[in-house]
Amino acid sequence: MTASTVPRDADALTSLGAGMLPGHLGVRVLSYSDGEVTGELPIRPELFAPNGFVHAAALIGLADTLCGYGCATSLPPGASGFTTVELKTNFLAAAREGVLHCRANSVHSGRSTQLWDATVTHGQDRTVAVFRCTQLILWPQ
Repeated sequence: MTASTVPRDADALTSLGAGMLPGHLGVRVLSYSDGEVTGELPIRPELFAPNGFVHAAALIGLADTLCGYGCATSLPPGASGFTTVELKTNFLAAAREGVLHCRANSVHSGRSTQLWDATVTHGQDRTVAVFRCTQLILWPQ
């Protein structure tokens, strides 16, 4: 995937994940603009951990997917792709029903790395998790 082959609208970005983890999770991209991607994840029983709350991996999957789509759409010209080299998540609350929302924002967009932050919320303004990842920009050999 190069910057020129990545779709630039929400529905097309959502379709990138069909048949892969983002599609299986149910991640939907709602909006895309330069340096920001928003999306949602409807909560359903398949996403729960045995403790009765949404599994941490589902929250990370939502945040990482939106950050990844943001990185993919902002690759420098000539880059051949990217890969995650570090991620961190802090969990602040739990959820059991409804829809999780996520906003991913570019913090740094360089030729070697990109840094993205995401906030996962539930309801009006309840922060469930904050996420940060570093993406390594890949170049043709």
